[in-house]
Amino acid sequence: MFDDAALERLREILVRRPAIEIDAPQHRRACVLIPLIRKNGGWSILFTRRSENLASHSGQIAFPGGSVEEGESLERAAVREAEEEVGIPSRHVELIGRLDDVITHSGFLVAPFAGVIHEPIEYVIQEAEVVEVFEVPIESLLDVSNPEVRYVPFRNRNYPAYFYHHGPYEIWGLTGRMLKAFLDLVWQAI
Repeated sequence: MFDDAALERLREILVRRPAIEIDAPQHRRACVLIPLIRKNGGWSILFTRRSENLASHSGQIAFPGGSVEEGESLERAAVREAEEEVGIPSRHVELIGRLDDVITHSGFLVAPFAGVIHEPIEYVIQEAEVVEVFEVPIESLLDVSNPEVRYVPFRNRNYPAYFYHHGPYEIWGLTGRMLKAFLDLVWQAI
């Protein structure tokens, strides 16, 4: 069970293990926040559904995030994007660690950060980018039925992809890859 004690162990795991940083200057630098929210005595992860009007990853389920601005630290970018997209005030975010960099098929180099949200949030959605915000209990994501591995076609080849299911939601693609990496660490903490 992922409880407060497991959260503390996760924090220690993240501090001890340095994130793998990929040197790929040809890719555009981006960051995401994996927001951990206390909900009904347990912990949930916040996800968004991206607008259909976006140039990349439109309509997909994602963590709040986006491009790093000139001169901005990766940590600051992750927290700023979460505030801009869904209204999580930066002062309520405690970053507890960074996961390994991930390269997307669309040309981004993404740094994922895990962060604990210490206050209840009234989400304010930036509708140009986000059409929905929802939370999934970590216990649901750790269910033995998750993840389902399927092969998806991309550029005339099939690649394995992780699919997480919760109610009507199917979380996969880049978010599924980052979620799998995060939950692998959660498993070590419980």
